[in-house]
Amino acid sequence: MNMKKAYWVGIVNVKNHDEYKKYTDIAGPALIAAGAKILSRGGKIVNLEGKEMNRLVVIEFPSMKHAETFYHSNEYKKGHKYLNDEVADRFLNIAEGIN
Repeated sequence: MNMKKAYWVGIVNVKNHDEYKKYTDIAGPALIAAGAKILSRGGKIVNLEGKEMNRLVVIEFPSMKHAETFYHSNEYKKGHKYLNDEVADRFLNIAEGIN
């Protein structure tokens, strides 16, 4: 049986770039070490609907369980501790892939 991949889809409005960089400097390498694949992070985005944000992140995981487990991992928490409402407005969801 082939497991469906899963994707973190993050929509972010960074307000404090220095503090946000502390998060990305830790979270990025931790994601790679955990087997995730960063598909989009910090590139050009075009807002078509809804509140405009300045950053979109898409990260691929081998499965839904892997994506959720990593979110709660100690490795991710080391970087996540730098995120708060003063640093960035953010939405993060896990979406199951089609195949």
